[in-house]
Order: sequence, then C-alpha cells, then structure tokens
Amino acid sequence: MTIPIETVKSIEALFFDFARAHIWTLPGLGEQTLFPEALWEQMGEENLLNLTLFKDPSLEANSCLAITRAGRSLVSGGGNLGMALSWMVHHLVDCYLLARYLPSYEENKGGQEALGQLRKAMATGDATVCFAVSEPKAGAHPKHMAATAQKRNTGYILNGEKTYLTNGPIARAFIVIAVTGVEREKKQFSAFLVPNDSKGLTVLAPMEIPFFNPSPHGSICLKECRVPDNALLGRLGHAHKDMVLPFRKVEDAAMTGPVTGAMAFLLEALAREMDNGEKTSEHDIEQLGGLAALLETADLLSWHAAMAVDDPAACPDPGSILLGFKHLVGQYVAELDSLVKKTNLILPAPFGILIHDFKSSAQIGKNSARSQQAKLGRVLLAMQGSDFHR
Repeated sequence: MTIPIETVKSIEALFFDFARAHIWTLPGLGEQTLFPEALWEQMGEENLLNLTLFKDPSLEANSCLAITRAGRSLVSGGGNLGMALSWMVHHLVDCYLLARYLPSYEENKGGQEALGQLRKAMATGDATVCFAVSEPKAGAHPKHMAATAQKRNTGYILNGEKTYLTNGPIARAFIVIAVTGVEREKKQFSAFLVPNDSKGLTVLAPMEIPFFNPSPHGSICLKECRVPDNALLGRLGHAHKDMVLPFRKVEDAAMTGPVTGAMAFLLEALAREMDNGEKTSEHDIEQLGGLAALLETADLLSWHAAMAVDDPAACPDPGSILLGFKHLVGQYVAELDSLVKKTNLILPAPFGILIHDFKSSAQIGKNSARSQQAKLGRVLLAMQGSDFHR
C-alpha cells in the first residue's frame, strides 16, 4: 500500500515553503564547510525532523515516496543539495534501520529505553545517527571490509575504521557494520549501535568533501571499543544482507528526489534569465523545452523508483530504473551546461554550485553502475535465440 497522493502533495508544499524561507535566503550555503546548526535546529522546530512525519495512518511503515518528494522540494525551493542529503540520511537511518530493529531492543533490558530517548532526540533535531559502513581503501565492498567485533562474556569488542560517513561529525551514535565471523570463506557482518561517547571510539575531524556542502562527512576509529550485548541490532551475522544492501537501494531511490529538485531549480533559474534576455533565439527556446522534457522524465523515474521501495509487489525492482535515471541526469547536465555557455547568461551563485555538485558526485558509484549495466547486457545476450523476439 502506498501513501495517498494528497498527503504527498501537502508534504511537498511544506518543505518547499520552508526551503524558500530558510535555505534560499542563506547566501553561500553551498560553499560553506561548517555545518549550519541553527538551520538544523530550525528544521527541528518546524517539525521537519519528526521521524513519524512520513508515516500515514494507512501505512505499516514510513513512505520512501514521501521522503523522496520532500527531498525534491527542499532543493527546488532552496537550491542546495547538501542540506537535503543530511536531512534525507537522518530520516532513512531511523525509518529503515532503527525503527525496523526496535524489537531486538525490547528483548534486552534497558535497550528499548535508551533507543526511545535517542529517537525522541532525533525527532527534535537534538541528535542524529550515522550508518557506518564504508572503510578506507575498501569502500563498502564486503570482501575488503575489515572492521571486527569480537564476542566477550559481557558484550563485544570493536576494532577498525569507518570513513566517508554522511552526518558523521554531528552524530550522537553510529550503527557500525563489523565482521563477526567467517562462514564458507565469506565474511559474516553484524550491526552495533555505538554512542559517540563510547570509550575506544574516536570521532575524527570532518572530511573536506568538494561537493554537497554543507553536509558534514567524517570518519571514526574504533580501538578496543567495548559495547554491551544489547548494542547488537538485528540478526548476528546477517547485517550485510538485512541492512547494508536494502539500505543502499532505499538511499539510491530516495536520492533521486533531491537530484530532480536540483534539476528543477536549475531549469527555473535558467528560464528566468533567458526571459530577461534580448537575444534569445528560437533554437535556444527549443533546447530549453528539451531540458523541461528531460526533467519530467526524471521525475517519473524518481517517482517509480520510490514506489518500488514502498510496494515491491506492485512495482519492479528499481535497479534498471535508477541506471536509466543516472544516464538521463548526465544528459541533462551536459545539455544545460551547453546552453548556459552558448547564451552567456549570468546566473545566481547556487546555479554554478549545483552544476559542480552534479559533475563531482557523478563519479560516486560509477564502477558499480558499470557492473550493473554489464549484468543487464549479459542477460540480454543470453536471451538471444530464445523467445525474446516473440
């Protein structure tokens, strides 16, 4: 079951109005490396960090579609991808990790109360939780990840490093993915909720990421970090299958919202400046219309990718949709860039920053996308000579 359209539309309006009033009005936000705590507090005060905001009474779980569309409105109204990224990850970690594994805490005395307090603080913006998966030189590849958690009589001892952590520098706690065993030569991973003040956990200085400012990214070091038994989230040894892979799919689908929001913001700014120009050619107008068509198509793909998360039985796996989405965004940016250079328009500062963010972030996951494309190609070739053409 999916969230009612009227609910989605009201959420879109809420977030657009906030972005236009509080994000668009902050000059230089996309160049700022220091996280704007006052803006985050404002989001909390206006209920935008409320963890039940995207749960309609008719739903058993939160709506990825609503989160995706809210993220779109944050960027289309504010012109900044970084704040939308931090906001989105804040919600996804709670909706798809903490809330989903609450039953495991109910089985451990004291754990449920601690989690409840943490989630209450998250709803007001007083706390956020970071999903710590990637490692230096290994990324999130399960074959190369090396952080470990060893069982002791009264808990676990964690050792290792995690990096490129969205919201890491501002996190109250970390969901750390660590190796807890090996079975048939394959590493078994488990997840542990580790407060940022845990002995043996060091939160390193924020990383300088040249895009998506002011979203904070960082690293942590775990050295003989002891956690109790009730720090375990989910099933022992199954965190990669249960959490890492599904979360990656949800995150990719939800991120299409902020991306289409950026596309909409760029198109609106370009159209406004072209309307003020005295020498806009018919060909330029045609190119502008082509960009509008690409945006509408991207919006459709984004909508379906999020729906596939909310209702897998009714929608196809979003893998191919997301690959097509990435190709379309690349085409959009290239054509937009070409039109801007040809018309010599002077556009507002967020325009150039968003273009830079698009081009820089396009490199993320490039190898994974190529691998997925190759897999689709092999499937297509294997179908030759069968009933494919019938």
